[in-house]
Amino acid sequence: MKCAKCTHKKCYLEGQNCTRMDLAEVKEAYVDGRLKIMKAAACTEGRFYNNLTRLEETVEFCKLMGYRKIGIAFCIGLSQEVKLIEEYFAKFLTVDSVCCKVCGIAKDNLELEQVKEGVRETMCNPLMQAKILMAQEVEFCVTVGLCVGHDALFTGACTVPVSCLVAKDRVLAHNPLGAVYSRYWRKKLGIHPSDQV
Repeated sequence: MKCAKCTHKKCYLEGQNCTRMDLAEVKEAYVDGRLKIMKAAACTEGRFYNNLTRLEETVEFCKLMGYRKIGIAFCIGLSQEVKLIEEYFAKFLTVDSVCCKVCGIAKDNLELEQVKEGVRETMCNPLMQAKILMAQEVEFCVTVGLCVGHDALFTGACTVPVSCLVAKDRVLAHNPLGAVYSRYWRKKLGIHPSDQV
């Protein structure tokens, strides 16, 4: 599949199916809890389309799902931001949050590469973030600024659904799309459209 290179988007415009998956296979995939999530996601999109921020949509989705307790796995570099996020969520939900540096284990214990050699660096600990939040019996998790790879480990270790609220991008103020929105970054990355100077 090379959907990113598609020029006609007929799946969206006309319902064209470019796969060998039929309706029966799709319906078979969305059953029980997965169907419930799909329905709540569709309701969130349909009712609040272009009217709410992702922060607000997350709360509305949780309400539709009947979640009462959520967990936040966050990067220590976003401590100030997560305080505000948690304050907002706490108006509607019970919230537990776990910092990436939980357990305080030095990187050299796992032979992990450091940002600066010769100084003690505490490792990020996404598997323990997940373990702690699962022990708290949260029903849903959001990630706030977890590093690439750490987010994958966290999500894979969770036994509840996980959604990314903030994607880590230290260079672009946690806005990864800035790299494709900015013609200067596109040029630097060698991805500028052919009709652009």
